[in-house]
Amino acid sequence: MSIAAPEKTALKLGFVPLLDCAPLVIAREKGFFQNEGLNVVLSRESSWANIRDKVSFGLLDGAQMLSPMPLASTLGLGSQSTPMITSLALSMNGNAVTLSAELYRALSPQLRDRPNAAEVGNALKQWIASVRTKPVFATVFPYSCQHYQLRYWLTASGIDPDQDVTLIAVPPTKMVSTMRDHLIDGYCAGEPWNTLAESGAVGKVAVTGYQIWSDSIEKVFAVTQRWADSHPNTHTALIRALVAACEWLSHSCNHAEALDLLRLPPYLDQSVIPLCQTSETHPIMQSFYGSDVNLPSLSHAHLMLEQMERWGQWKGGDRTQIAQQVYRPDLYAEALAQAPSQQLA
Repeated sequence: MSIAAPEKTALKLGFVPLLDCAPLVIAREKGFFQNEGLNVVLSRESSWANIRDKVSFGLLDGAQMLSPMPLASTLGLGSQSTPMITSLALSMNGNAVTLSAELYRALSPQLRDRPNAAEVGNALKQWIASVRTKPVFATVFPYSCQHYQLRYWLTASGIDPDQDVTLIAVPPTKMVSTMRDHLIDGYCAGEPWNTLAESGAVGKVAVTGYQIWSDSIEKVFAVTQRWADSHPNTHTALIRALVAACEWLSHSCNHAEALDLLRLPPYLDQSVIPLCQTSETHPIMQSFYGSDVNLPSLSHAHLMLEQMERWGQWKGGDRTQIAQQVYRPDLYAEALAQAPSQQLA
């Protein structure tokens, strides 16, 4: 089966310096993009808003995105409506709720050595009631699994996220410094920013995203609908290259090399060092490869739309139509069908 040549070979893709940008880094550094005839430059961005806007305006060909972002952009939530699609999930799970060291110490008398999410939530509820103050919690973006997971956990703990706490948005790279400056009491973010808080004695991981929602798509690769329509062969080639990178990451023998590549200055730089120095990280259950991981499932799109509606971000509508417009498992299957060495497994 012949594979059509990509319409565009020189590409610029965006990422935010988190552990789950790894598929893009590996695809570039290990030659998976090159194998598909693509010359890719990776652009490190400071925030998710930057990613959204630069993809929307064509300054980036595509990018690593939070899984709700293509839906929010298509719906025009928080910005002008720009129809986007995702045909590949890059990672599953990977978040955690980190509390400041001071707050965690205050809760400690009520907690076991390894408390579960409900126990931490109950202790936090009692602390809020006793001190009669609103703790400040940060998430990385209003339209993110981190935002919805934090709200979900707080609500399940009997804490009203709109009344009992103050929620703000902080870029991932600023989480630890913002907590160190005592501007926030906790946050929900991805790695390495939870491990960094612990290694610097700034905070303590209290709950993992996996404990709140098991097997949740975290990051996706997304492009605008217009770009995908104009560059179908390039889009397909990108998906194949990124799946190959995800498969490479799934082998434990490659993990040390992956961390070495991630610590290069253009990517995560020195922030990844604590992960290199520990043999056991928190059981955040992060995964990069497998049909259950990489398939952009419509059920996950439905869940994100439910959360947007539940928390008043979206007035509601035809979830099925929007999910099918934005999440494209058909294009994922089509891309892998053109690569005999890849498996849809």
